[in-house]
Amino acid sequence: MPKFLVKKTAPAEDGKSLVFKGKVVEGPINKGMELLISIAGQSVIPVKISDIVHFEKSKDDSKVGLVVDFEDEPDDMAMIMALRITDEEIECRQPVP
Repeated sequence: MPKFLVKKTAPAEDGKSLVFKGKVVEGPINKGMELLISIAGQSVIPVKISDIVHFEKSKDDSKVGLVVDFEDEPDDMAMIMALRITDEEIECRQPVP
């Protein structure tokens, strides 16, 4: 299963998206896939990758940004921001129909 090492999570400029900055650890990760966000080891929230951005220079070795749009779920965005995800490997998968 593809994995992404999140170095930092930050809101995007539009205020309706989050950018998970980091690097791909395993497998290919594509737009449309889901990040599986673990909540206190009890449950998992799948969130869809709406865009992928690449960074030329980064102080913390973050070369890739996975963008997740929360325009329709602002409460989910607030909850995930509160988790302060850093230095954590997150699994990705194809969306489940």
